[in-house]
Amino acid sequence: MTKNIMKKKTPGGRIVTHKVKKVSSSSHCRICGSSLRTNKKSKTKSGKRVARPLSAELCPACLKSSIQMVEL
Repeated sequence: MTKNIMKKKTPGGRIVTHKVKKVSSSSHCRICGSSLRTNKKSKTKSGKRVARPLSAELCPACLKSSIQMVEL
């Protein structure tokens, strides 16, 4: 039995297979590893997004510290 197929018994007594959708995990910061407070990763490109650069990769604190390092 694979991970994405589940067998169910119907009220009529037949056993049918259902495909289970994959659940995506939340994004994490590349530097510190903390969970980002953004929308979960979706397979489609719809939804609200943060306008700052690297918003899907770094948390605000790590982004601020990396920008300050570049300015020096």
